Amino acid sequence: PDLKVVTVAVQGNWMTPEVQMEAADKVATALSEADNTNSVAYERGAAEYRGRVSAKEVSLIDRLAQMNPAQINTICAFWQADFLKWAGFNVIATYMDAEALTPQVVKELVDQGKASGVSLIVDNLQSGAEAGKGLAEELDCERVTLSNFPGGYENTETWERAIDYNIELIMGALAH
Repeated sequence: PDLKVVTVAVQGNWMTPEVQMEAADKVATALSEADNTNSVAYERGAAEYRGRVSAKEVSLIDRLAQMNPAQINTICAFWQADFLKWAGFNVIATYMDAEALTPQVVKELVDQGKASGVSLIVDNLQSGAEAGKGLAEELDCERVTLSNFPGGYENTETWERAIDYNIELIMGALAH
């Protein structure tokens, strides 16, 4: 009966380390405001989490560097653009979901993809896991479907596991 709902407003893709760290701070602040007696514990927990996120970011950037992502031209679902930019990929264009991919939009994306030498299409699991399939076929390039949230795929119930899996999916697609 005493439940209080607090909305944590953070802009950007929640799979990026920067957004994770900002969200940790905002959650700790909200908890501290609701329960000032334990504010030190909330702040300590947020600091520990930021440290884990920062360490994960360093290790992932090292893994990604092996692929030279800046040289990989990508068209992706709008909801994956921030994540791919964080990962260093060259995002040429974005699309919303399957319903937004009208024949005219597909033609424009294919033309952009051909002109830019796109080699990767990235779909978003939560907004259309197959939306970019036709683009990938038309451009004769690899396609991968990433999740924007932990729990989207089996054994990805934490942010760390989800981001690791997204990177594995990308690396696997580009290994072909």
